[in-house]
Amino acid sequence: MSVDLDHRQTRGSAAATRQEPRTLPGWSPAAASEGTVARAVRLARAVPVEDVDHALHLLMGRHPALRADGDLPAVRARAEDAETEEAALESAEAHAGATWDLTAGPLLRGCRIRIGRDATLLTLAAPRAVCDESSMTVLWHEFRTLCAGGTLPEASAPDPRRAPLTTDSSERQRVYWNSRLDTGLPVPRFGIESPQRTGGPGGRGGVAFTVPADVRVAVEELARRSATAADSVLLAAFLATLHRYVREEQILVGVPVESRAAPAGSGAVGNFVNTVPLLVAIERGLRFGGLLELAHTTLEEARRRADLPLTEILAGGGGSEASPLRVQFVPPGPAPERTAGGARHGDTGARELPLRVTSAAAGVSFRLAHADGTWTGVLEYDTAEAGAGAARGWAESFTTLLAHAAACPDAGLDALEMLQADRLEHAVAAINSGFETYEGLRPVHAAFEEIARSRPELTAVESGSGSVGYGELDRRANLLAHRLIAQGLGPERTAGVLVERSVDLIVALLAVWKTGAAMVPLDPRMPDKRVSFIAGDARLTTIVTQERYRTRLAGQQVPLVTVPTEGGADAPADPGVRMENTAYVYYTSGSTGQPKGVVLDHRTAAVRLEWLGRRYGLAAGDRVVHKTPLIFDVAVWEIVGPLSAGATLLLAEPDAESDVAHLSELLTTENTVFTHFVPSMLDAYLRHAPAAEYPSLRWVQLSGEAVSARLLEQFAGHFSAECHNLYGQTETSEVAAWEGQAVEGDGSVPLGRQIGVYRLFVLDEALRPVPPGVTGELCVAGVGGLARGYLGRPGTTADRFVPHPHPVTPGERLYRTGDLASFDEDGLLMYRGRADEQTKIRGCRVETGEVEAVLSQGGADCAVVARPDEEGAAELVAYVVGDRSTVETLAAHAQEYLPGYMLPSVYVALDALPLGASGKLDRRGLPAPTADDRAARRTASEPPLTALEEQIAELWQIVLRIDRPGRDDNFFNVGGNSLKSLQILNRINAAFHIKFTVRDFFAGPTISRMAATVNRLLREMIAAMSEDDAAVLLAELKETQAR
Repeated sequence: MSVDLDHRQTRGSAAATRQEPRTLPGWSPAAASEGTVARAVRLARAVPVEDVDHALHLLMGRHPALRADGDLPAVRARAEDAETEEAALESAEAHAGATWDLTAGPLLRGCRIRIGRDATLLTLAAPRAVCDESSMTVLWHEFRTLCAGGTLPEASAPDPRRAPLTTDSSERQRVYWNSRLDTGLPVPRFGIESPQRTGGPGGRGGVAFTVPADVRVAVEELARRSATAADSVLLAAFLATLHRYVREEQILVGVPVESRAAPAGSGAVGNFVNTVPLLVAIERGLRFGGLLELAHTTLEEARRRADLPLTEILAGGGGSEASPLRVQFVPPGPAPERTAGGARHGDTGARELPLRVTSAAAGVSFRLAHADGTWTGVLEYDTAEAGAGAARGWAESFTTLLAHAAACPDAGLDALEMLQADRLEHAVAAINSGFETYEGLRPVHAAFEEIARSRPELTAVESGSGSVGYGELDRRANLLAHRLIAQGLGPERTAGVLVERSVDLIVALLAVWKTGAAMVPLDPRMPDKRVSFIAGDARLTTIVTQERYRTRLAGQQVPLVTVPTEGGADAPADPGVRMENTAYVYYTSGSTGQPKGVVLDHRTAAVRLEWLGRRYGLAAGDRVVHKTPLIFDVAVWEIVGPLSAGATLLLAEPDAESDVAHLSELLTTENTVFTHFVPSMLDAYLRHAPAAEYPSLRWVQLSGEAVSARLLEQFAGHFSAECHNLYGQTETSEVAAWEGQAVEGDGSVPLGRQIGVYRLFVLDEALRPVPPGVTGELCVAGVGGLARGYLGRPGTTADRFVPHPHPVTPGERLYRTGDLASFDEDGLLMYRGRADEQTKIRGCRVETGEVEAVLSQGGADCAVVARPDEEGAAELVAYVVGDRSTVETLAAHAQEYLPGYMLPSVYVALDALPLGASGKLDRRGLPAPTADDRAARRTASEPPLTALEEQIAELWQIVLRIDRPGRDDNFFNVGGNSLKSLQILNRINAAFHIKFTVRDFFAGPTISRMAATVNRLLREMIAAMSEDDAAVLLAELKETQAR
């Protein structure tokens, strides 16, 4: 029966259904902070405030949950006037979002704001503690009906309190949740968190948005075709958007789920929801239709098992109240007409609007609600962690992705559009207009030759063995160049350079370039078989080397030319070098199992030199430290950059690039203005370097690894120089730079902004730009700034160097880096990981596939992954199917083919590799190495024999965290690496007051050999002392040993 409610009816209905709010589901003493649920509509007519008061009064009497103490309080609507819709919304949001008093009430608020002469904004709000979203849908329909002069059916809501769970039902639900969460709970992220904001004071912010009506129609049609539900489609789109932002394989989301005692559609009002965790695994290559099916199944299963308290559910996954669900998705639920009997409001031209009402809860809440013909939403966030711009971008990304997914459910998740057409065009235009162009570029060695002619007296190179001027260096390089040309070297031919760091190395590089040929860097520490592979793959015409390496290289089947130690030639070689000629071929780790050569021409080299020259402005008299091994391309810029400006190269001793004491001497040398570090090496330097003054150091450049905020803070405490974080690849150059001096929080510093000729794009699988905050593949463009490709690998070249979809010149190419990145709301580029298995080990690029391929040649199944060691630094761990003898065979095989930085630090023997449901390797199932795994490659050597050996063994135990190492165990076979060797070296020097060098270490990396070297150095030092000084030293040594 339908009745016309009036003021007289409300008392009776209130008395009949009186209920204390403390008995309602979800109520707690702190419930006032749980926020507000609200609705708003703009009507194209005036509404008397008395009609709104009347409607509020009737609703309070109709629903007991809205009465704090059971009595019917007086409640009146807020009445205001506003000139614009925006002003009306702002006032309404402030009114609706005010704190609730759940004890005194009232627990319902209405607002009527006149907009101009003929429009009205109506709002209705209630505390979430006593009114969930579905209940608000009921209230809103009834409120709209009453304000339009309509009638409602007689109230017949049952007692809304939940019936208690039976023991059997409770146990069944507990078993279900334990099985769903048995792998543990990931830390929820939303992808808009900014390191620059984390940790600061803040409150709650919110952005409102609307899903277009045609998108809602498409969503409901997709739900019908897929036999799912609109809520499931919206959840799947939310999960897809979240995945694109955070790139996590496991997504954890909290979803409020109804657990109503009353049948659906009964009209009962209260808080009948329980938030449940949805843990969804998103595999690579998943399509939206597959995610929709997964989301629907997961949501429906959760709805049928939503009666356990959240704390009990989370306990099954190792969670607790201390690890809440910080990301929540609130679906709109059933449409109003299905909830409230299908009554109409009778208003034409009505337009429902989202209200940004927030709570004091932590994390992110993404709420959707029904509006006239569509859905409105609010994204609520912590202002201490994110900004309104990032949140607004997230909401726009969601609605754009939702529209594309509803139209194209077969699309892969990474191919779904997230940027609207006009914003896409704007983003591309901004990137394509923000780069530099350089005129008058010359071959890489040309500036040096000009300085050598005009100012031959300037010092070009300084080392421990003396100094060489520009004129002498040029004459020596000319002499070698003529000899190389006589060997057949010239443009588009290749010459290997295997020379230790010295003046000879500089002569060799300049001589190769003077012939017009391409330099191919080799390293004296490189395994012979790797040298042989590169020599064959690069088709070396010759190898330039030093006399000491001729015997070793005699079997390479390539002519050898030794760097002359004296003499010179005034006449330069003149082969007619052009900018398009190859300048060098750098070999990097290859995912197919073999290293690949990156071919770069003089133009690519020149644009890098031009940017360096403009940014740093080196001049005659400046010193620049050269310490990077030649096989890493930073070495080229450490060498050629200063020599192109008349500055002086200050050479680190061979193999001493990680010797802290030696580096400190170089950096504190007068007029040393510039140096480069890999971040992990800088960290080691700062840990062990003595306090010192750096009188001239102006710039320290970092690249190769992520730079932590902690490292930047430590840098600022040690140096007064500027710290620049540069990002690039061998295939390009440094393409981004960041020069900030402080980063809040504990994350990594940004990669920065594009520099020089380069343009940086973050793209999806279809090579479309993604919005700020969204993770995509970082792709690099730059006219004249890209490598030619990979030597002899046209397929790999075509895969990585693709036609540019947004070119500035016809035929321009785009390099796909494989790095994942995103732009933050300020336009800074943030590193987000890799799209493949490539990793960085101590700043060196490593394809784990190459390491696996080399190990597999030993005849066993294996897998290689990068894992953090005990100190958080990345190390390679090899998992081998077999026993200890298998491990030894494969490890020995690897040492014949791989450079030191690519050798696994730990080998783990397994009975079988873990496989996933698809039959593929499950890398997440690989166990962490144990102490026994780290000790597995020890030899059967005897324990330390002398007190000195025992002291050194103790240092090994501290640094390597192993027990009882043998005196003949190889340091690098029991978990050691170059950075850990640095720790040993510095501990030895501190303990014995000697100068134990990196070369000493590598000459004998066993306890017995180290002890012998320490003993020799001590004897030499004591022999050179007076008796009194020797006595003091011996006393200090005894005191050190006692400690």
